Amino acid sequence: MSENHNRKVAPAPFSPEDMARRRRRNLALALVLAGLVVFFFVVTLVKTGPAIMNRPL
Repeated sequence: MSENHNRKVAPAPFSPEDMARRRRRNLALALVLAGLVVFFFVVTLVKTGPAIMNRPL
């Protein structure tokens, strides 16, 4: 039997196109996450309404 069967092959390095695609995808995910944070913050403020000012400090 051949011993080359168990040898691991190193993955090919990323091309510049792959790196650019990864960068764009990461930026899109960051923008979606930031949008969700802002959305949940606004929804929380709307749900509490003006009653947020009537709390004891």
